[in-house]
Amino acid sequence: MSPLERLLRVARDFWVATFFLLFVPACGGPAIAEWTYVCGTAPLSAKAAQAPGVCGAGDPNLPPEPTFPTDICQELTSNKSFPDENNLDSARIQAALTGCKGRTVKLVSNGHNNAFIAGHLNIDSVILWVDAGTTLFASLNAELYQKTGSCGVPGINDSGACNDFITMSGTRPGIVGDGIIDGQAGEPLVGHDYSWWQLSGALREINGSIGNPTLINTASNTTGVLLYRITLHDPPKFHVKLTSVPPNGICERKGDGYIVWGITILTPRRYINSQGLFMTPHFARNTDGVDPGSTDIATCGVIACNTISTSDDQIAIKGGHWVSDLIIAHNHFGTGHGMSIGSETYGTYISPDGKQHRGVEDVLVYDLTIDGDSRAVGHDSSSADSNGIRVKSDPSRGGLVTNITFRDVCMRDQANAILVSTAYNPLFPGNLIPEFGTLNFENVRHVTCMELKQPVVTLEGYSARSRAGPIKLDNVVIDNMGPQAVAAEFADIRLGPGRTNFVPSGTGVVVTNEMTGNGPAKECVFPKLPAPELPPDWLR
Repeated sequence: MSPLERLLRVARDFWVATFFLLFVPACGGPAIAEWTYVCGTAPLSAKAAQAPGVCGAGDPNLPPEPTFPTDICQELTSNKSFPDENNLDSARIQAALTGCKGRTVKLVSNGHNNAFIAGHLNIDSVILWVDAGTTLFASLNAELYQKTGSCGVPGINDSGACNDFITMSGTRPGIVGDGIIDGQAGEPLVGHDYSWWQLSGALREINGSIGNPTLINTASNTTGVLLYRITLHDPPKFHVKLTSVPPNGICERKGDGYIVWGITILTPRRYINSQGLFMTPHFARNTDGVDPGSTDIATCGVIACNTISTSDDQIAIKGGHWVSDLIIAHNHFGTGHGMSIGSETYGTYISPDGKQHRGVEDVLVYDLTIDGDSRAVGHDSSSADSNGIRVKSDPSRGGLVTNITFRDVCMRDQANAILVSTAYNPLFPGNLIPEFGTLNFENVRHVTCMELKQPVVTLEGYSARSRAGPIKLDNVVIDNMGPQAVAAEFADIRLGPGRTNFVPSGTGVVVTNEMTGNGPAKECVFPKLPAPELPPDWLR
C-alpha cells in the first residue's frame, strides 16, 4: 500500500468514525445494539403516557383523578401576544381572584393574543385556570416582589428578600389548566443586564441563598391545595413549595391534604436566552420542582402522574416542620438532583390530640423513572447534579426520617444511584443528629447508557450511637458498578428476599442476608421526556 493510499484510508476511517460519533444516536441506535444496558426511549412520550384518564387509572392507592372546575366566576381574555412589561395584568387578575373566592377565575387567549403578565398574585380559596394555549408570565421587574429591600440586588445573601410570584392560601386553592406559567428567570431583569439565575449563580461559591421569588408558594394553615395539568417553566427559585393539610385535619384518604397531578415542569425551557447565553440545568440554580413541607407542615398528599426536569431536586420532601402520609406515584423525572428527602428533617408538630410528630414519615414512592440521559446538565456541573434516590441531612438540620418505601424505580445514568447521607453539608455544625430509621428499597434498578462514570451507592448513618436503618434492599440491581462503588457506615442493612447485586460493608455496618434466589432485575423503560426549545438555526 502506497503512502497516499494509507493516508486516504486514515482519512476515510476518521470521517466514518466522526460521522457515527456526531450523527448516529448514542442510545438506541444500531451502533450500540450489542450493549446489554437499557438505552433509547419508549416511543410513547411521558405526556402521552400520563394523559387524562390513563395515568393512575385503577390504582387503589390513589384518589380519582381531578377534573377541571365547572363554576367559572370570571373569564379574563388576553390583550397581548408577548409579556409586555408596560401592560401588566396584575390588577385585573388579582381583582378577579379576590372577588371569586370559592370559585374559579379562567385566563384565556384571543387569537394571537395569548399572554398575561403580572407581579405578585395571591390565590386565596380560589382556583386559577390557565387555559390551553395561554401563558401567564411572571414580570421581570424585581421591585414588584420587593420585601426587604434586597430583592434583585446582586451579592446579597438574603433568602427572604422577595415575595413569591404566586402565593396560595386559604381553603382548597388551586392552579389548573393545560396552559403555562413561565417565570422567565433566564431573561434579564427590567433595567439590568443580569437575570434571576445569574443573581443566584453569583452566590454559588459561598453556598449563599438568594432571595429570588418562588414561582408558587403556599402559606401556613392552607388546606386542600390542588395543582392539575399546569406546565411550569423557569422560576427564579423553587417551582412549588407545598404546605397543606386536610380541611378537617384528618387524613381519611391520601390526597385530602393536597394533590399535584399531571403537571409538567421543564426548566430551563429553552437552550438560549435573548442575550445568546446558554441555558443549562446547572445554570438554573435552586429551581426545585415540588417541595412538600417547605413552609410549614404538609400531610395526606398525593403527587402523581407528573413529568419533572429541572436543575435541583425534582421532588424534595422538606422535614423542617413535619411531612407524613404522602404517596408519590407514576412520575417521570429527567434532569435534577433526585427524588429527595431533606435536607431539613428536624421538624416537630403537636397535633390537636396532643401527639408529637417529627420529621418525615410514612412516605410511599413507586412507579418512578429518573433519566439522567434526558439532556446535558452543563459543562460546569458535578456529580451532585446527577442523583437518583436521595435521603440527606446533617447535624445542622437533622431529625427523624422513617417508614419510607421506594418501590419499582428505574434510574439511568446517575452519578449517585442511591445516596443516604447524614453528612449532606459537613461544613455546617450543630447538634441536630440525623435519625434515619426504616428505609425500604424494593425492585429498584439503575442502568447505564451514556454515563462514563460508574454509579455510586452510599448508605451511611451518623455514628455508632446514631445508626441508620434498618435499610432493606430487595431486588436492587445497580448495573456497571465498580469494586469501590458502595460506601457504607453505621448502618443496619437487610438483603432480600430478592437478589441485590452488591453487599455493603464498612465501619459499623451489619448486614443480614436473607436473599433466597437470583430472580430477574426489574425491567426498565424510559419514556421520551419534554425537551427544551432549540434555536431555529441549530442542526440537532
